[in-house]
Amino acid sequence: MQSMKKIFKKITCKIKGNDISIRIYMSFAFVLVLTSLLTGAIFIKIYEKNYIRSYTSLLTKQGKTIARRVAKFDNRKRESQFQKYSVYIDEIERAEKTDIWIVSNKKAAAPLSDDYTNSEISEDTITKEMNYVLDCAYDGNIASNTAYDKVYGMVILYVAVPVRNISTNEVSGAVLLVSMVDRQTMGIKEGKSIISMSVLLSAFISLIVAVILSRYLSRPLEKIGKEIGNIALGDYSGINVKHPESQIGRLETNLDDLSSRLESAKVERESQEQLRMDFFANVSHELRTPITVMRGYAETLNDGVVSEENMVREIYQKMLTECRGMERLVGDLFILSKMQNPDFRIEKEPVSIRQVFGDVIRSAREIGKEKNIAITLKVMADEEDPCLMLGDYERLRQMFMIIIDNAVKFSNQDGEIIVCIEKNDKIEVSIEDFGVGISKEALPYIFEKFYKSKLKQNQKGTGLGLMIAKQIALRHGSEIKVQSEVGKGTKFSFSFEECTAMEDYE
Repeated sequence: MQSMKKIFKKITCKIKGNDISIRIYMSFAFVLVLTSLLTGAIFIKIYEKNYIRSYTSLLTKQGKTIARRVAKFDNRKRESQFQKYSVYIDEIERAEKTDIWIVSNKKAAAPLSDDYTNSEISEDTITKEMNYVLDCAYDGNIASNTAYDKVYGMVILYVAVPVRNISTNEVSGAVLLVSMVDRQTMGIKEGKSIISMSVLLSAFISLIVAVILSRYLSRPLEKIGKEIGNIALGDYSGINVKHPESQIGRLETNLDDLSSRLESAKVERESQEQLRMDFFANVSHELRTPITVMRGYAETLNDGVVSEENMVREIYQKMLTECRGMERLVGDLFILSKMQNPDFRIEKEPVSIRQVFGDVIRSAREIGKEKNIAITLKVMADEEDPCLMLGDYERLRQMFMIIIDNAVKFSNQDGEIIVCIEKNDKIEVSIEDFGVGISKEALPYIFEKFYKSKLKQNQKGTGLGLMIAKQIALRHGSEIKVQSEVGKGTKFSFSFEECTAMEDYE
Protein backbone atom coordinates (compact mmCIF):
# COMPACT_ATOMS: atom_id res chain seq x y z
CA MET A 1 0.00 0.00 0.00
CA GLN A 2 2.82 2.37 0.91
CA SER A 3 4.62 1.56 -2.33
CA MET A 4 1.46 2.35 -4.32
CA LYS A 5 1.16 5.69 -2.55
CA LYS A 6 4.80 6.49 -3.33
CA ILE A 7 4.29 5.56 -6.98
CA PHE A 8 1.12 7.69 -7.17
CA LYS A 9 2.89 10.60 -5.46
CA LYS A 10 5.84 10.30 -7.85
CA ILE A 11 3.51 10.30 -10.87
CA THR A 12 1.63 13.33 -9.47
CA CYS A 13 4.88 15.24 -8.96
CA LYS A 14 6.01 14.30 -12.45
CA ILE A 15 2.74 15.62 -13.91
CA LYS A 16 2.96 18.84 -11.88
CA GLY A 17 6.56 19.29 -12.96
CA ASN A 18 5.59 18.91 -16.62
CA ASP A 19 2.36 20.90 -16.57
CA ILE A 20 3.22 22.74 -19.80
CA SER A 21 3.82 19.44 -21.64
CA ILE A 22 0.57 18.06 -20.21
CA ARG A 23 -1.36 21.16 -21.29
CA ILE A 24 0.09 21.05 -24.79
CA TYR A 25 -0.61 17.32 -24.99
CA MET A 26 -4.21 17.70 -23.76
CA SER A 27 -4.80 20.55 -26.21
CA PHE A 28 -3.45 18.51 -29.12
CA ALA A 29 -5.33 15.42 -28.01
CA PHE A 30 -8.61 17.32 -27.62
CA VAL A 31 -8.30 19.02 -31.01
CA LEU A 32 -7.25 15.86 -32.85
CA VAL A 33 -9.88 13.59 -31.24
CA LEU A 34 -12.60 16.21 -31.73
CA THR A 35 -11.54 16.57 -35.38
CA SER A 36 -11.64 12.79 -35.83
CA LEU A 37 -15.10 12.50 -34.24
CA LEU A 38 -16.53 15.40 -36.23
CA THR A 39 -15.01 14.07 -39.45
CA GLY A 40 -16.45 10.60 -38.73
CA ALA A 41 -19.90 11.98 -37.86
CA ILE A 42 -20.01 14.21 -40.94
CA PHE A 43 -18.78 11.39 -43.16
CA ILE A 44 -21.39 8.96 -41.75
CA LYS A 45 -24.14 11.51 -42.34
CA ILE A 46 -22.98 12.14 -45.90
CA TYR A 47 -22.62 8.40 -46.44
CA GLU A 48 -26.20 7.81 -45.27
CA LYS A 49 -27.59 10.55 -47.49
CA ASN A 50 -25.68 9.33 -50.52
CA TYR A 51 -26.74 5.74 -49.82
CA ILE A 52 -30.43 6.70 -49.60
CA ARG A 53 -30.08 8.94 -52.65
CA SER A 54 -28.54 6.17 -54.71
CA TYR A 55 -31.13 3.64 -53.44
CA THR A 56 -33.92 6.12 -54.26
CA SER A 57 -32.49 6.44 -57.76
CA LEU A 58 -32.47 2.64 -58.11
CA LEU A 59 -36.09 2.35 -56.99
CA THR A 60 -37.06 5.22 -59.31
CA LYS A 61 -35.58 3.36 -62.30
CA GLN A 62 -37.45 0.22 -61.33
CA GLY A 63 -40.65 2.22 -60.91
CA LYS A 64 -40.26 3.83 -64.33
CA THR A 65 -39.76 0.43 -65.97
CA ILE A 66 -42.81 -1.03 -64.24
CA ALA A 67 -44.91 2.07 -65.07
CA ARG A 68 -44.04 1.80 -68.79
CA ARG A 69 -44.84 -1.93 -68.87
CA VAL A 70 -48.17 -1.43 -67.08
CA ALA A 71 -49.10 1.40 -69.46
CA LYS A 72 -48.41 -0.85 -72.46
CA PHE A 73 -50.41 -3.74 -71.01
CA ASP A 74 -53.32 -1.37 -70.32
CA ASN A 75 -53.15 0.19 -73.78
CA ARG A 76 -53.08 -3.18 -75.58
CA LYS A 77 -55.49 -4.89 -73.17
CA ARG A 78 -53.12 -7.73 -72.43
CA GLU A 79 -54.30 -8.86 -69.08
CA SER A 80 -52.69 -12.30 -69.31
CA GLN A 81 -49.26 -10.81 -69.88
CA PHE A 82 -49.76 -8.49 -66.89
CA GLN A 83 -50.58 -11.51 -64.75
CA LYS A 84 -47.29 -13.07 -65.74
CA TYR A 85 -45.50 -9.77 -65.09
CA SER A 86 -47.10 -9.62 -61.63
CA VAL A 87 -45.24 -12.82 -60.79
CA TYR A 88 -42.00 -11.05 -61.74
CA ILE A 89 -42.97 -8.09 -59.53
CA ASP A 90 -43.56 -10.47 -56.62
CA GLU A 91 -40.08 -11.88 -57.11
CA ILE A 92 -38.62 -8.38 -57.04
CA GLU A 93 -40.49 -7.69 -53.80
CA ARG A 94 -39.13 -10.84 -52.17
CA ALA A 95 -35.58 -10.27 -53.45
CA GLU A 96 -35.28 -6.63 -52.52
CA LYS A 97 -37.61 -6.56 -49.51
CA THR A 98 -39.64 -3.87 -51.25
CA ASP A 99 -43.44 -3.59 -51.61
CA ILE A 100 -44.51 -2.57 -55.11
CA TRP A 101 -48.04 -1.24 -55.34
CA ILE A 102 -49.72 -0.49 -58.67
CA VAL A 103 -52.70 1.76 -57.99
CA SER A 104 -55.33 3.50 -60.08
CA ASN A 105 -55.87 7.26 -60.17
CA LYS A 106 -59.60 7.47 -59.50
CA LYS A 107 -59.57 11.19 -60.26
CA ALA A 108 -58.44 10.64 -63.85
CA ALA A 109 -60.91 10.69 -66.78
CA ALA A 110 -59.78 7.19 -67.73
CA PRO A 111 -58.37 5.58 -64.58
CA LEU A 112 -56.11 2.55 -64.80
CA SER A 113 -58.18 -0.57 -65.02
CA ASP A 114 -58.33 -2.72 -61.89
CA ASP A 115 -57.07 -5.60 -64.06
CA TYR A 116 -53.67 -3.95 -64.08
CA THR A 117 -53.44 -2.98 -60.40
CA ASN A 118 -52.42 -5.06 -57.43
CA SER A 119 -53.55 -2.83 -54.54
CA GLU A 120 -56.50 -0.81 -53.37
CA ILE A 121 -55.56 2.26 -51.36
CA SER A 122 -57.93 4.28 -49.27
CA GLU A 123 -57.29 7.32 -47.11
CA ASP A 124 -57.69 5.17 -44.03
CA THR A 125 -54.84 2.82 -44.99
CA ILE A 126 -52.14 5.22 -46.12
CA THR A 127 -49.97 7.62 -44.20
CA LYS A 128 -49.46 11.31 -44.88
CA GLU A 129 -46.07 10.67 -46.47
CA MET A 130 -47.49 7.96 -48.75
CA ASN A 131 -50.40 10.21 -49.70
CA TYR A 132 -47.98 13.06 -50.45
CA VAL A 133 -45.87 11.07 -52.95
CA LEU A 134 -49.02 9.62 -54.58
CA ASP A 135 -50.52 13.07 -55.05
CA CYS A 136 -47.23 14.18 -56.67
CA ALA A 137 -47.35 11.14 -58.96
CA TYR A 138 -51.00 11.82 -59.89
CA ASP A 139 -49.86 15.35 -60.80
CA GLY A 140 -47.37 13.79 -63.23
CA ASN A 141 -44.21 14.08 -61.11
CA ILE A 142 -41.87 11.46 -59.72
CA ALA A 143 -41.72 11.85 -55.94
CA SER A 144 -39.87 10.28 -53.01
CA ASN A 145 -39.94 10.66 -49.25
CA THR A 146 -38.60 8.99 -46.10
CA ALA A 147 -40.37 8.83 -42.74
CA TYR A 148 -40.74 6.67 -39.68
CA ASP A 149 -43.80 4.45 -40.11
CA LYS A 150 -45.52 3.31 -36.91
CA VAL A 151 -47.13 0.37 -38.70
CA TYR A 152 -43.80 -0.98 -39.98
CA GLY A 153 -41.95 0.23 -36.88
CA MET A 154 -39.03 1.52 -38.92
CA VAL A 155 -37.95 4.16 -41.43
CA ILE A 156 -39.73 3.76 -44.79
CA LEU A 157 -38.65 5.00 -48.20
CA TYR A 158 -41.52 5.90 -50.53
CA VAL A 159 -41.04 6.34 -54.27
CA ALA A 160 -44.02 7.09 -56.56
CA VAL A 161 -43.85 7.05 -60.38
CA PRO A 162 -46.85 8.12 -62.55
CA VAL A 163 -48.41 5.64 -65.01
CA ARG A 164 -49.51 7.52 -68.14
CA ASN A 165 -52.16 6.48 -70.61
CA ILE A 166 -50.31 6.03 -73.91
CA SER A 167 -53.22 7.34 -75.98
CA THR A 168 -54.14 10.44 -73.91
CA ASN A 169 -50.91 10.93 -71.90
CA GLU A 170 -53.13 11.32 -68.85
CA VAL A 171 -51.90 9.99 -65.51
CA SER A 172 -54.12 6.98 -65.06
CA GLY A 173 -52.37 5.49 -62.08
CA ALA A 174 -49.11 5.22 -60.17
CA VAL A 175 -46.46 2.73 -59.17
CA LEU A 176 -45.65 3.10 -55.43
CA LEU A 177 -42.48 1.44 -54.12
CA VAL A 178 -42.33 1.07 -50.39
CA SER A 179 -38.95 -0.02 -49.10
CA MET A 180 -38.18 -0.64 -45.47
CA VAL A 181 -34.87 1.26 -45.30
CA ASP A 182 -33.77 -0.44 -42.07
CA ARG A 183 -33.76 -3.74 -43.93
CA GLN A 184 -31.62 -2.15 -46.58
CA THR A 185 -29.17 -0.56 -44.15
CA MET A 186 -26.74 -3.44 -43.92
CA GLY A 187 -24.47 -1.46 -46.18
CA ILE A 188 -24.92 1.62 -44.01
CA LYS A 189 -24.21 -0.34 -40.82
CA GLU A 190 -21.14 -1.90 -42.32
CA GLY A 191 -20.05 1.51 -43.54
CA LYS A 192 -20.61 2.97 -40.08
CA SER A 193 -18.58 0.19 -38.53
CA ILE A 194 -15.71 0.81 -40.92
CA ILE A 195 -15.88 4.56 -40.38
CA SER A 196 -16.08 4.13 -36.59
CA MET A 197 -13.05 1.84 -36.61
CA SER A 198 -11.23 4.36 -38.77
CA VAL A 199 -12.14 7.17 -36.35
CA LEU A 200 -10.91 5.18 -33.35
CA LEU A 201 -7.70 4.23 -35.13
CA SER A 202 -7.09 7.82 -36.24
CA ALA A 203 -7.81 9.06 -32.68
CA PHE A 204 -5.28 6.58 -31.28
CA ILE A 205 -2.66 7.63 -33.83
CA SER A 206 -3.52 11.26 -33.10
CA LEU A 207 -2.84 10.75 -29.40
CA ILE A 208 0.59 9.29 -30.17
CA VAL A 209 1.31 12.20 -32.53
CA ALA A 210 0.11 14.59 -29.80
CA VAL A 211 2.62 13.09 -27.35
CA ILE A 212 5.46 13.52 -29.85
CA LEU A 213 4.44 17.08 -30.81
CA SER A 214 3.89 18.15 -27.20
CA ARG A 215 7.38 16.94 -26.31
CA TYR A 216 8.76 18.72 -29.38
CA LEU A 217 7.03 21.99 -28.47
CA SER A 218 7.70 21.86 -24.73
CA ARG A 219 11.42 21.04 -25.07
CA PRO A 220 12.44 24.68 -25.84
CA LEU A 221 10.26 25.86 -22.94
CA GLU A 222 11.94 23.38 -20.61
CA LYS A 223 15.32 24.62 -21.81
CA ILE A 224 14.34 28.24 -21.20
CA GLY A 225 12.96 27.26 -17.78
CA LYS A 226 16.31 25.70 -16.85
CA GLU A 227 18.15 28.77 -18.12
CA ILE A 228 15.92 31.07 -16.07
CA GLY A 229 16.51 28.80 -13.06
CA ASN A 230 20.27 29.09 -13.57
CA ILE A 231 19.98 32.87 -13.77
CA ALA A 232 17.87 32.89 -10.59
CA LEU A 233 20.66 30.91 -8.86
CA GLY A 234 23.22 33.50 -9.94
CA ASP A 235 24.72 31.74 -12.95
CA TYR A 236 25.21 34.50 -15.54
CA SER A 237 27.54 32.53 -17.83
CA GLY A 238 25.31 33.21 -20.85
CA ILE A 239 22.97 31.23 -23.11
CA ASN A 240 23.84 29.41 -26.31
CA VAL A 241 21.34 30.71 -28.90
CA LYS A 242 21.16 28.34 -31.87
CA HIS A 243 18.48 30.05 -33.97
CA PRO A 244 18.37 33.77 -33.07
CA GLU A 245 15.93 34.55 -35.90
CA SER A 246 13.16 32.32 -34.47
CA GLN A 247 10.67 33.37 -31.77
CA ILE A 248 12.28 31.05 -29.21
CA GLY A 249 15.67 32.31 -30.39
CA ARG A 250 14.63 35.92 -29.82
CA LEU A 251 13.44 34.99 -26.33
CA GLU A 252 16.75 33.25 -25.63
CA THR A 253 18.60 36.29 -27.00
CA ASN A 254 16.69 38.54 -24.60
CA LEU A 255 17.51 36.15 -21.75
CA ASP A 256 21.17 36.17 -22.79
CA ASP A 257 21.11 39.98 -22.82
CA LEU A 258 19.46 39.96 -19.38
CA SER A 259 22.09 37.51 -18.15
CA SER A 260 24.87 39.80 -19.42
CA ARG A 261 23.29 42.80 -17.75
CA LEU A 262 22.87 40.92 -14.49
CA GLU A 263 26.52 39.83 -14.70
CA SER A 264 27.54 43.47 -15.23
CA ALA A 265 25.27 44.53 -12.36
CA LYS A 266 26.81 41.83 -10.17
CA VAL A 267 30.33 43.00 -10.98
CA GLU A 268 29.27 46.61 -10.44
CA ARG A 269 27.57 45.72 -7.15
CA GLU A 270 30.66 43.89 -5.94
CA SER A 271 32.79 46.83 -7.03
CA GLN A 272 30.49 49.30 -5.27
CA GLU A 273 30.48 47.13 -2.18
CA GLN A 274 34.27 47.07 -2.20
CA LEU A 275 34.33 50.84 -2.72
CA ARG A 276 31.88 51.26 0.16
CA MET A 277 34.04 49.14 2.44
CA ASP A 278 37.16 51.01 1.33
CA PHE A 279 35.34 54.29 1.85
CA PHE A 280 34.35 53.48 5.42
CA ALA A 281 37.82 52.12 6.11
CA ASN A 282 39.40 55.33 4.76
CA VAL A 283 36.97 57.59 6.62
CA SER A 284 37.62 55.65 9.82
CA HIS A 285 41.35 55.95 9.26
CA GLU A 286 41.19 59.67 8.44
CA LEU A 287 39.08 60.41 11.52
CA ARG A 288 40.93 58.08 13.87
CA THR A 289 44.23 59.98 13.60
CA PRO A 290 42.93 63.45 14.56
CA ILE A 291 40.64 61.96 17.22
CA THR A 292 43.61 60.09 18.71
CA VAL A 293 45.67 63.28 18.67
CA MET A 294 42.80 65.23 20.24
CA ARG A 295 42.43 62.59 22.94
CA GLY A 296 46.16 62.71 23.68
CA TYR A 297 46.10 66.52 24.02
CA ALA A 298 42.93 66.34 26.17
CA GLU A 299 44.48 63.71 28.47
CA THR A 300 47.65 65.81 28.75
CA LEU A 301 45.64 68.82 29.84
CA ASN A 302 43.37 66.77 32.11
CA ASP A 303 46.31 65.10 33.91
CA GLY A 304 48.01 68.45 34.49
CA VAL A 305 51.20 67.28 32.80
CA VAL A 306 51.51 70.68 31.11
CA SER A 307 50.96 73.75 33.22
CA GLU A 308 52.91 76.47 31.47
CA GLU A 309 50.55 78.95 29.82
CA ASN A 310 52.43 79.08 26.53
CA MET A 311 52.46 75.29 26.15
CA VAL A 312 48.79 75.05 27.13
CA ARG A 313 47.92 77.68 24.49
CA GLU A 314 49.99 75.77 21.95
CA ILE A 315 48.12 72.53 22.74
CA TYR A 316 44.79 74.33 22.36
CA GLN A 317 45.97 75.69 19.01
CA LYS A 318 46.89 72.20 17.83
CA MET A 319 43.54 70.84 19.01
CA LEU A 320 41.80 73.62 17.06
CA THR A 321 43.82 72.73 13.96
CA GLU A 322 42.80 69.09 14.27
CA CYS A 323 39.14 70.11 14.70
CA ARG A 324 39.32 72.26 11.56
CA GLY A 325 40.86 69.35 9.69
CA MET A 326 38.02 67.06 10.75
CA GLU A 327 35.49 69.76 9.88
CA ARG A 328 37.03 70.12 6.42
CA LEU A 329 36.98 66.33 5.92
CA VAL A 330 33.31 66.05 6.94
CA GLY A 331 32.43 69.02 4.72
CA ASP A 332 34.21 67.46 1.73
CA LEU A 333 32.43 64.15 2.35
CA PHE A 334 29.08 65.94 2.48
CA ILE A 335 29.76 67.80 -0.79
CA LEU A 336 31.00 64.64 -2.51
CA SER A 337 27.92 62.72 -1.34
CA LYS A 338 25.66 65.37 -2.88
CA MET A 339 27.63 65.44 -6.11
CA GLN A 340 27.41 61.65 -6.54
CA ASN A 341 23.67 61.52 -5.81
CA PRO A 342 21.84 61.09 -9.19
CA ASP A 343 18.85 63.04 -7.84
CA PHE A 344 20.95 66.09 -6.95
CA ARG A 345 20.44 68.88 -9.46
CA ILE A 346 22.69 71.89 -9.93
CA GLU A 347 20.80 75.13 -10.50
CA LYS A 348 22.39 76.57 -13.65
CA GLU A 349 22.34 80.09 -14.98
CA PRO A 350 24.51 82.11 -17.35
CA VAL A 351 27.89 82.56 -15.64
CA SER A 352 30.89 84.62 -16.80
CA ILE A 353 34.12 82.61 -16.66
CA ARG A 354 36.03 85.91 -16.52
CA GLN A 355 34.11 86.88 -13.37
CA VAL A 356 34.59 83.45 -11.76
CA PHE A 357 38.36 83.56 -12.24
CA GLY A 358 38.51 87.20 -11.10
CA ASP A 359 37.11 85.99 -7.76
CA VAL A 360 39.20 82.76 -7.70
CA ILE A 361 42.53 84.46 -8.43
CA ARG A 362 41.99 87.10 -5.72
CA SER A 363 41.56 84.31 -3.14
CA ALA A 364 44.39 82.21 -4.65
CA ARG A 365 46.87 85.09 -4.41
CA GLU A 366 46.23 85.26 -0.68
CA ILE A 367 46.97 81.50 -0.42
CA GLY A 368 50.12 81.86 -2.55
CA LYS A 369 51.61 84.78 -0.57
CA GLU A 370 53.49 82.48 1.79
CA LYS A 371 55.41 80.87 -1.11
CA ASN A 372 55.43 84.08 -3.19
CA ILE A 373 53.54 82.38 -6.03
CA ALA A 374 52.75 84.55 -9.05
CA ILE A 375 49.31 83.80 -10.56
CA THR A 376 48.73 85.08 -14.10
CA LEU A 377 45.38 85.19 -15.97
CA LYS A 378 45.47 85.11 -19.79
CA VAL A 379 42.21 85.62 -21.71
CA MET A 380 42.30 84.95 -25.45
CA ALA A 381 38.99 86.62 -26.31
CA ASP A 382 37.57 90.09 -26.91
CA GLU A 383 37.89 92.35 -23.87
CA GLU A 384 34.12 92.91 -23.78
CA ASP A 385 33.31 89.19 -24.14
CA PRO A 386 32.23 87.82 -20.72
CA CYS A 387 32.74 84.20 -21.91
CA LEU A 388 29.34 83.01 -20.73
CA MET A 389 28.45 79.41 -19.91
CA LEU A 390 25.57 77.71 -18.10
CA GLY A 391 26.56 76.70 -14.61
CA ASP A 392 26.50 77.16 -10.85
CA TYR A 393 28.78 80.06 -9.90
CA GLU A 394 29.68 78.75 -6.44
CA ARG A 395 30.37 75.20 -7.63
CA LEU A 396 32.57 76.43 -10.51
CA ARG A 397 34.48 78.69 -8.11
CA GLN A 398 34.93 75.72 -5.73
CA MET A 399 36.20 73.47 -8.56
CA PHE A 400 38.76 75.98 -9.88
CA MET A 401 39.80 76.85 -6.31
CA ILE A 402 40.57 73.17 -5.61
CA ILE A 403 42.82 72.97 -8.69
CA ILE A 404 44.63 76.25 -7.96
CA ASP A 405 45.02 75.32 -4.27
CA ASN A 406 46.72 72.06 -5.37
CA ALA A 407 48.85 74.02 -7.84
CA VAL A 408 50.00 76.33 -5.02
CA LYS A 409 50.76 73.34 -2.76
CA PHE A 410 52.96 71.60 -5.31
CA SER A 411 54.64 74.71 -6.76
CA ASN A 412 58.15 75.65 -5.75
CA GLN A 413 59.03 78.78 -3.78
CA ASP A 414 58.68 81.88 -6.02
CA GLY A 415 56.88 79.71 -8.57
CA GLU A 416 54.27 80.68 -11.17
CA ILE A 417 50.73 79.53 -12.03
CA ILE A 418 49.21 80.43 -15.40
CA VAL A 419 45.43 80.44 -15.89
CA CYS A 420 44.38 80.60 -19.54
CA ILE A 421 40.87 81.20 -20.95
CA GLU A 422 40.50 80.72 -24.70
CA LYS A 423 37.42 80.86 -26.94
CA ASN A 424 37.20 78.64 -29.99
CA ASP A 425 34.13 76.47 -30.68
CA LYS A 426 33.99 76.05 -26.90
CA ILE A 427 35.37 77.85 -23.88
CA GLU A 428 38.73 76.22 -23.08
CA VAL A 429 40.21 76.72 -19.60
CA SER A 430 43.64 75.55 -18.41
CA ILE A 431 45.50 75.90 -15.08
CA GLU A 432 49.23 75.19 -15.29
CA ASP A 433 51.89 75.11 -12.61
CA PHE A 434 55.63 74.43 -12.87
CA GLY A 435 56.08 72.52 -9.65
CA VAL A 436 56.99 68.95 -8.68
CA GLY A 437 54.59 67.25 -11.14
CA ILE A 438 52.83 63.88 -10.89
CA SER A 439 54.42 60.55 -11.75
CA LYS A 440 52.95 58.36 -14.50
CA GLU A 441 52.21 55.66 -11.95
CA ALA A 442 50.17 58.00 -9.74
CA LEU A 443 48.39 59.90 -12.53
CA PRO A 444 45.50 57.34 -13.04
CA TYR A 445 44.59 57.47 -9.31
CA ILE A 446 44.57 61.18 -8.49
CA PHE A 447 40.75 61.47 -8.88
CA GLU A 448 40.00 58.56 -6.54
CA LYS A 449 38.63 59.00 -3.02
CA PHE A 450 41.22 59.53 -0.30
CA TYR A 451 44.11 59.31 -2.70
CA LYS A 452 46.84 61.53 -1.32
CA SER A 453 50.32 62.17 -2.52
CA LYS A 454 53.00 61.09 -0.07
CA LEU A 455 54.84 64.36 -0.59
CA LYS A 456 55.15 66.61 2.43
CA GLN A 457 53.24 69.37 0.58
CA ASN A 458 50.03 67.32 0.90
CA GLN A 459 50.17 66.39 4.57
CA LYS A 460 47.06 68.44 5.40
CA GLY A 461 44.99 67.22 2.43
CA THR A 462 41.84 65.07 2.80
CA GLY A 463 42.27 63.18 -0.48
CA LEU A 464 38.80 64.28 -1.64
CA GLY A 465 39.48 67.59 -3.40
CA LEU A 466 40.14 66.31 -6.92
CA MET A 467 37.28 63.81 -6.62
CA ILE A 468 34.92 66.71 -5.81
CA ALA A 469 36.34 68.77 -8.70
CA LYS A 470 35.76 65.88 -11.09
CA GLN A 471 32.12 65.53 -10.00
CA ILE A 472 31.50 69.28 -10.43
CA ALA A 473 33.04 69.15 -13.92
CA LEU A 474 30.82 66.22 -14.90
CA ARG A 475 27.74 68.11 -13.64
CA HIS A 476 28.69 70.91 -16.06
CA GLY A 477 29.09 68.60 -19.07
CA SER A 478 32.89 68.63 -18.98
CA GLU A 479 35.75 66.48 -17.82
CA ILE A 480 39.15 67.26 -16.37
CA LYS A 481 42.18 66.43 -18.50
CA VAL A 482 45.59 66.24 -16.88
CA GLN A 483 49.09 66.52 -18.34
CA SER A 484 52.03 66.20 -15.99
CA GLU A 485 55.73 65.47 -15.89
CA VAL A 486 57.76 64.95 -12.77
CA GLY A 487 59.92 67.98 -12.01
CA LYS A 488 58.33 70.13 -14.74
CA GLY A 489 54.80 70.75 -13.52
CA THR A 490 51.15 69.86 -14.14
CA LYS A 491 48.42 71.23 -16.41
CA PHE A 492 44.67 70.77 -15.78
CA SER A 493 42.32 71.50 -18.73
CA PHE A 494 38.55 72.01 -19.00
CA SER A 495 36.16 72.50 -21.94
CA PHE A 496 32.69 74.09 -21.62
CA GLU A 497 29.83 74.82 -24.01
CA GLU A 498 29.33 78.54 -24.56
CA CYS A 499 25.98 80.10 -23.64
CA THR A 500 25.08 82.18 -26.72
CA ALA A 501 21.31 82.70 -26.34
CA MET A 502 18.70 82.96 -23.62
CA GLU A 503 17.13 79.74 -24.93
CA ASP A 504 20.15 77.93 -23.46
CA TYR A 505 19.29 79.36 -20.07
CA GLU A 506 15.58 78.62 -20.34
